[in-house]
Amino acid sequence: MRVSIRNGKRVPIPIVRLLLPLPEGLAAAEDGALPAAPRRRVSVGGRTEVTIEFSLIAPRRGEYWFEPLEVDLGDPLDLTPVHRTLPIERPLVVMPEPIGGMPMHVRRRLPFGVPAPAARLFEDREHFAGVRDYEPGDPMHHVHWRLSGHVGSLQTMRFDPTRSAEVLFALDVSHGEPFWLSVDTVGAEQTIGWASFAARQALKAGYRVGLVANTHLRKGAGPLRISSATSAGREAVLFTALARMPNQPTNDLAPVLREVARRMARRTTVLVLSPDPGPALRHEMEVLRRRGADVVHVAPGGTA
Repeated sequence: MRVSIRNGKRVPIPIVRLLLPLPEGLAAAEDGALPAAPRRRVSVGGRTEVTIEFSLIAPRRGEYWFEPLEVDLGDPLDLTPVHRTLPIERPLVVMPEPIGGMPMHVRRRLPFGVPAPAARLFEDREHFAGVRDYEPGDPMHHVHWRLSGHVGSLQTMRFDPTRSAEVLFALDVSHGEPFWLSVDTVGAEQTIGWASFAARQALKAGYRVGLVANTHLRKGAGPLRISSATSAGREAVLFTALARMPNQPTNDLAPVLREVARRMARRTTVLVLSPDPGPALRHEMEVLRRRGADVVHVAPGGTA
């Protein structure tokens, strides 16, 4: 964490003392100790700026709100210090990290992974643009079978390009069905970590990312849902939810996914992150495939 002090006057400030109270769960590493409120003492010359760094340790993900920063300004003899408090208006969001990393063979199965055909990244299947001759590597569900039978050769359907490709992350923080039989917090943390990594990849590729999970941020508010709207600050909402979300399920993912799918655009790709999907969740994934949606399932900690 960096704190910048700027002195706009010609007169230097000989003594500046800083005290940073840390919220519960954070610590500062200084000389092998872990102080609850790290301190700094510097001097700031006239018309200069000084940047002070605090090295913080966050053992777990989450959203941390700081108490006001305490600042003391003193004269050369430090006889009459002036005390001020400066509020820190924004929280520190500690993002989840994939436990053990996401294997390369799993990353290649992501719709925005490597390699991924660039032609499929931004195709809007609701806007048909014609056909062309089939080329090796074209997906078979894009083949126009009726026209291919009439022409005598395979024909691939083309769609208008769009910059609004969407992907829906469906997170299953339970281990099987029903959700209350096997609560695995370590596996849930790995699922959240993989989702955080994959969300960065999707946003970098130009996707709009939505999120659903069978847990909640506030009791009584229902399952966690983040829409894929392109409004300002939407990415911050997404990653803040990943940082704050509990690692214990409150419902099965199958009914949550069924409800969201009713209002889902046809061009949306669904990425299901579930360590052990139960029969109901597998059924919902198959229903989405029959409706024409691209459904990709990855199992954190497994090989699926």
